[in-house]
Amino acid sequence: MIGLLFLLMARPVVPETRAHALQLCRPRLERSAGGQIQTIDVNSERSTRTGLVISGRLTAFIGMGTPATGAASTHHLIRAQFDYICEVRSGRVVSASAKPLE
Repeated sequence: MIGLLFLLMARPVVPETRAHALQLCRPRLERSAGGQIQTIDVNSERSTRTGLVISGRLTAFIGMGTPATGAASTHHLIRAQFDYICEVRSGRVVSASAKPLE
């Protein structure tokens, strides 16, 4: 009976929905894109034995960053589009990358 308990505890936790995986991936994708995500679409998802892999397209606003002390700040925003892929395993993001579209 105890062996069954350990077996259930060792079983990987797979996200039930793509929305949960997207929620986990969003912060890593924002860092990878270099800006705040405006829109994000999931074009494909693939369940693996241990997790979920999602991919699609996202649009991010990329700013110029914080100005130096005493300098005026400008609000230039670039609207950039990226293709992304993110792998979630056991409720954690294993890998995430966003590549700009050409």
